[in-house]
Amino acid sequence: MRVQVKAEPKLVEAFTLMWGTYPAPASLVHKSRTVIAVNEACRLGGREPGMNCAEWDTPDRHKGCRANHALREQKAFHKEVRAAGGVFRVYWLPVPDYPDFYVHFTTEFQSTSD
Repeated sequence: MRVQVKAEPKLVEAFTLMWGTYPAPASLVHKSRTVIAVNEACRLGGREPGMNCAEWDTPDRHKGCRANHALREQKAFHKEVRAAGGVFRVYWLPVPDYPDFYVHFTTEFQSTSD
């Protein structure tokens, strides 16, 4: 079931200004896990505003979700994921002054443990 969540237009605008051209998937997400906004890389990957973030991928990939930790502690959390032949770092960043929202994004990086 999709939950209807609205965000202040200035929050969506700030997300778009900061993350719109970021070359990897990034999304603005509400604590209900409703996706509020996505950048172009995220859209190309199939994520859209209004969907639940867990709809985007397999349930197994969400077992290590750190969103609750980021929202509760209001600090950034990340984890490393091996997928698609690479090693990625996945982040959950709480949004200052908007405690019910976080930015979820991914970076590819070279692991030093290989």
